[in-house]
Amino acid sequence: MKKIIALTLVLLVLAGCGASGVKTGLGSVSTAKATEAVEDKNASVQANVTMCAASFDANGKILSITFDAVQPKLEITAEGKAPEATGEFKSKKEKKEEYGMKGASPIGKEWYEQAGALEDWMTGKNVSDVLNMKTKAANEDHPCVPDEADLASTCTMDVEDFLAALQEAYDLAK
Repeated sequence: MKKIIALTLVLLVLAGCGASGVKTGLGSVSTAKATEAVEDKNASVQANVTMCAASFDANGKILSITFDAVQPKLEITAEGKAPEATGEFKSKKEKKEEYGMKGASPIGKEWYEQAGALEDWMTGKNVSDVLNMKTKAANEDHPCVPDEADLASTCTMDVEDFLAALQEAYDLAK
């Protein structure tokens, strides 16, 4: 999260230093998921926040882009109590290998590696082309997976929230 804020500030400084037509924006998408308690497991509530910091030229070309996400989760006891949310929650990029997606990934890549591949693929493309990328449903939990030949082998994550955060970053770019 700190890296996205730092990148955004750097991009804003660059945009203000005469980079004609360069606009920078920050977008985010938030969702939440709750699970009910079962025999030996408490109920839980998890927030999912996907963030995008990006800079664009006057024609909507993506000059630089970075994504990150946080997923703070709280368990709720049978008595309906939730612990106090204190401290920092590491982002997925900060967690790196600790996030643990590599084993479940069909391409054996961790979240930060796939997000980096997505960022690389988007850089230099027009926002409208990226937002209209080909996608497919991999399964019920992943209805919007890249189906672009030059991206599908490096990013198998659902990109719906990434695209929505990019759209917001572009809409808010100044």
